[in-house]
Amino acid sequence: MLWIGFLLFPAVGALIGVVTNHIAIKMLFRPYRAIRIGGFRLPFTPGLIPRQRGEIARGIAHTFEANLLSGQDIHAIITGPNAQKAIEGKVDEFFADLGPMGAMLVSMKPKVLAKIQEAVEAVATDALSANGDLDVAAKIEARINAMDIAQLENLVLGFSRKQFRYITLFGGILGALIGLAQALLNSALGA
Repeated sequence: MLWIGFLLFPAVGALIGVVTNHIAIKMLFRPYRAIRIGGFRLPFTPGLIPRQRGEIARGIAHTFEANLLSGQDIHAIITGPNAQKAIEGKVDEFFADLGPMGAMLVSMKPKVLAKIQEAVEAVATDALSANGDLDVAAKIEARINAMDIAQLENLVLGFSRKQFRYITLFGGILGALIGLAQALLNSALGA
């Protein structure tokens, strides 16, 4: 009869571990809105992510901009050597399309290129200002805050579903180990 404890305790522990981890992951997002009874809000409602959405959006946005792609990176692409070569190529094409008139204007090419590049630099620099077109963090934060919570949940779960499964599985393994420890303790105490 003692061997049943060595099967039952780990099985129950594993089940509890899997279920509690699964519920904990769901509770990150759910419920989407606060639940009120009378004038009181039930604890843990809304879920953690809906409740702290603004802070999370700000953190994601700044992390993305600091580590992956910033407005400065885009500015460097727009104003960098490859962009300058592309602009010069288009100016050469334009002059060639003008035929004999373009041949007469070739001497103006350095001034034309300088003016175009000044304009591109001015537009790109202006776009780097706070809430400008290249303020990547502000754009990401605004988009996350504008998302429906269900859409945000799908986004987060979409790229981390596999990891959440491992967390749930780990809860089961940990629960089984705790159940095994209980069975050993129960056996040692002669219960």
